[in-house]
Amino acid sequence: MNLNKIRKRTVYYAEKINKADNFEFLNKNYCKKGQTVLVGDSITELFNHTELFAEYTAETGISVYNRGISGDTSDRLLERLERNVLNIKPKNMVLLIGTNDLGVGANPDFAAEHIEKIIVQAKKRCREMNIIVEAVYPVNNKVHNQGRRKNRDISTLNAKIKSIAEQQKVQFLDLTDVLSDENGRLASEYTYDGLHTNARAFEKIACAILPLLK
Repeated sequence: MNLNKIRKRTVYYAEKINKADNFEFLNKNYCKKGQTVLVGDSITELFNHTELFAEYTAETGISVYNRGISGDTSDRLLERLERNVLNIKPKNMVLLIGTNDLGVGANPDFAAEHIEKIIVQAKKRCREMNIIVEAVYPVNNKVHNQGRRKNRDISTLNAKIKSIAEQQKVQFLDLTDVLSDENGRLASEYTYDGLHTNARAFEKIACAILPLLK
């Protein structure tokens, strides 16, 4: 794996730069500290969090902020973590990242290394924060070819993420069985393109996340 080539493939273009800048602006001027933040790539960005966490917010008074950026990779999320997430010192951080690392040709070790750095930085900056790190969801190449993303590599990455979570003493949430069909692929009823989850899937995901929030 050529790290220079991988890093070139993960560079932010104008739309991603704008999204990260928008999140920074909102954090500085509108967001409250001590809330819940979902952070990750397009799967997080598409999360129907307003509706699915409405009852949680009503009962606890804790808002849920979405800090997903489509196409994001673990190395670039690490770079924006402070200004998009940690500077508002969340009570909870739900992290889902890594599928795009595989998508640009990085191996599971690349993603795992940066996921560990994300967790370490988050713990150092926000010592009381509850961190939930999710296993990367499977893909379904029968629905649509996902190129470099293979479920065997996702399984390898998830084993590494689980080990990191145990070592760092953060919560690990693996929804592979919940979202998979009988062949271990992302179930067709939960996706339109074999990669991104729909509202039916997000309902399952939210139900699994909610008991882990503080």
